[in-house]
Amino acid sequence: MEGGTPMTTDTIVPTEERYREAIGWDASKHVTHCVNCSPGNCPFRAYIRDGRVVREEQSGTLPVVEPGVPDANPMGCQKGAAWSRTLDAPTRIPYPMRRKGARGGGDWERISWDEALTQIADAMIDTIEESGPEAIVHAGTAGEGGLTAGFLFEKMMNRIGGTTTDTNGDIGDFSAGLYETFGNAAACSSFDDWFHADLLLIWHRNPVYTAIPHYHYIAEARYRGAEVVTIAPDYSPSSIHADVYAGVRPGTDAALALSMARVIIDEGLMDEAFVRSQTDLPLLVRSDNGRFLRGADVEEGGRADQFYTWSKASGSVTPASRELLSADADAALEGAYTATLLGGERVEVRPVFALLRERLADYSPEAASAVCGVHADVIRQLARKAAAGRTSVLLGFNSAKYYHGDLMERAMCLVLALTGNWGKKGTGIGVAVTGMFDGGFLFSMKPVPGREIFRGILGMRANVLKGMMANDPGLTEAAAAIALQQGGAGSGHGTVPAFLWYHHTALAERWAHDEWSDPSMKKPLGEYIDEASEKGWWRGLQRPAKEHRPRMVFEIGTNWSRRMRGGRAAYAPILDELKLLVCFDWRLSSSALQADILLPAAAPYEKPGFAQPSPQTLTLTFSDACVAPAGEARPEWEVFAELARRIEERAKARGFVEYTDSRGVAHRLDDLGSYYTANGAFETTERVLEEMVLDTVESGTLPAGTALDTFREQGWVRFIDWGITPFAAVQGADLRADETHAALRHHVERGVPYATLTRRAQFYIDHPWFIEAGEALPVHKENPPMGGDYPLVMTSGHSRWSVHSMNQADRSMLGTHRGEPVVLIGAADAAARGIVDGQMVRVRNDVASFVAQATVASGVRPGQVISYNGWEAYQYADWRHSAEVEPGMVKWLHFAGGEGHLKYWTTQWQPAPIDRAFRVEVERE
Repeated sequence: MEGGTPMTTDTIVPTEERYREAIGWDASKHVTHCVNCSPGNCPFRAYIRDGRVVREEQSGTLPVVEPGVPDANPMGCQKGAAWSRTLDAPTRIPYPMRRKGARGGGDWERISWDEALTQIADAMIDTIEESGPEAIVHAGTAGEGGLTAGFLFEKMMNRIGGTTTDTNGDIGDFSAGLYETFGNAAACSSFDDWFHADLLLIWHRNPVYTAIPHYHYIAEARYRGAEVVTIAPDYSPSSIHADVYAGVRPGTDAALALSMARVIIDEGLMDEAFVRSQTDLPLLVRSDNGRFLRGADVEEGGRADQFYTWSKASGSVTPASRELLSADADAALEGAYTATLLGGERVEVRPVFALLRERLADYSPEAASAVCGVHADVIRQLARKAAAGRTSVLLGFNSAKYYHGDLMERAMCLVLALTGNWGKKGTGIGVAVTGMFDGGFLFSMKPVPGREIFRGILGMRANVLKGMMANDPGLTEAAAAIALQQGGAGSGHGTVPAFLWYHHTALAERWAHDEWSDPSMKKPLGEYIDEASEKGWWRGLQRPAKEHRPRMVFEIGTNWSRRMRGGRAAYAPILDELKLLVCFDWRLSSSALQADILLPAAAPYEKPGFAQPSPQTLTLTFSDACVAPAGEARPEWEVFAELARRIEERAKARGFVEYTDSRGVAHRLDDLGSYYTANGAFETTERVLEEMVLDTVESGTLPAGTALDTFREQGWVRFIDWGITPFAAVQGADLRADETHAALRHHVERGVPYATLTRRAQFYIDHPWFIEAGEALPVHKENPPMGGDYPLVMTSGHSRWSVHSMNQADRSMLGTHRGEPVVLIGAADAAARGIVDGQMVRVRNDVASFVAQATVASGVRPGQVISYNGWEAYQYADWRHSAEVEPGMVKWLHFAGGEGHLKYWTTQWQPAPIDRAFRVEVERE
């Protein structure tokens, strides 16, 4: 070799050896990512060399659950496969910092942990003295950082009387229509159960983007013979591999589903026995007031929750069983009858099904097609397919973010009810929830370590439920668990965020735009909210109260500033008046850049932790500590414990150790440190996790003998039972080791009642507000023109390249797409505005505007633009991001309460923010 060392066989390093050297490691550990990718729980192995995680890969260790059904391997996605690159990314927060200049100005000074915690402790005590403890607000976390992160800060909030916002109320992940139908929005089947379906309806979901680890079950079901239908406004990425694409106009899904329901009934395809046993369609409704005929109407001392059917044999009203669901063939579904009330008055009554038939008269396929844009023949085809086999609706949280998303979901549920499509394998509808990890969820209640105290908590709860069920025959354990949580909801530290927005932000001014709300409202939205408050429907849940302005905010593993509906202008009244905004995170998010104090958190791979479990995966997945935290970063739990001690120390020094909150509840600060750690028993994250696991074994949801070392050896453990949380109890099915999980089987197979007012799947909501709105039964309503009179509607959805915003600044992910925020617009709409692909455009409406790059996409329907969720504000010009143009509306009916199952419990019944299909215009920048 001229000019160098000659190349010989002795100097050549074989390719295989060079590759081995490049990927070599000193150690490997089981990890997952402990982030809210719902449900996540992907088992990975991290490989460590020279004190760094050099790579990770899917572990592929999950077994076959049910013979003949593919295993879940290989769970994972490209974000997880590149996660190690975030550990030393430019966005890491390496040490505590304090803002020097204007909020959001980016001028910081480095401070010590001692300085940071002392300043925070003093600010908390100042706030309690000056404004009351409820003025300290903890933004509810969606699970970022794992179950020892923000979730356990609630222990602090509860002790001091602070406020924690409900996560689903914040982010809008609450499917109100499922709740209205089933009494919860938590029952969901496991992902592998998709394999059993004959028809998969991908509806308000884009699993090619958002369910990468589980999408293979859709492909495998299709290979087995199932048909896949994508129903979406745009020809979404999930449409590519579907058998049928139904392009529905944004916000008109209820018209499509109701037309399918009409076809099913008109063509004699209805599963009548299922309708009779499982639904409220046979129950009688009074024609004079639109309310159910109740026991209190017809007999002295009758129950307000006793309902009736019409017996064809006896020609009289007959009490519907409150204890067992059955297909009563004698109950009339059609016709009008006369019932005699308690005082002798005679009123006309009709079965709900008869009212439904009248409602569906407006939804012939041709009429519905003119509304929703799906061809009438396709509507008939879909209805017949749904009735012909096992049908599963793969629903995401997209519908939940539409103004009338509840009507869409109720109509979808109606299609499934008429065809007998829930409560058996390969059927149903559901969204992501958590549950089963009882030791984790009850940890904050433990004053001391050990199983004895945990058994006491379980026993006390069991006795309360037993008493409730004894006093109300037919009340199921799930319904009792919900009622127990509902009863205590208003006495805790939680708040329904909609009231915080109403009392403390500029959103109330936007809600006053009547033209942006449902035209069926008879009075301004504010008057409905006031009525709901005066009637006590939300007692204890409007925190901080109007007179207690938020003075401190903690954002722990969450990104409130980015996901604030309506943008910064809407929330300026809170942000501008804060005494202190504390952000505790491992990366510089939009929220972190607005903070007054930044605390560096240990990232996944730098601390032990568990991902948030779900019935969809049925595993508890562990993430081990692989490397030391970057810089001065620390695990959240250990910082919480130190902060508790610092508050105690400063309170004693200042002579302020006892106070009473606005509810009259006394609090003490001079024992906060010992309380938080159970007198030093729980000083480390490791010790907390160990206690959680052992308690969960005690509750019976993890196998006997499971310990933290079990997870270190295997990485995950499959649950063996549901446990005590309402989210798990409402699954309504046995958890079998050798079968996929299909929710609601107990209702269908055993006749177990539902946790609704009527104890049936409920399609008729007879609350006075729903009757006033014309929504007692599902109906199609046009989306209000939120944002103003503009020709385009903006929709959204989760990006393929990031879990919320966590990966949006990751260079690995940025290199796989255009690397900056984009707005997708159809070719015809772009041409009409002189917009070309790659050009910067301004999206505007009456609320605000933002600038992004245009992507001209043939799959976007005319009249629609798409801005995928998750970009950080700092990735846009002037930090004005897509949320700035969101009007931030809520649906007025979701403030209804006081009757039946329309009552709040954690993450459930409440108004949630709307950020889909509002009006915009797009123009060249």
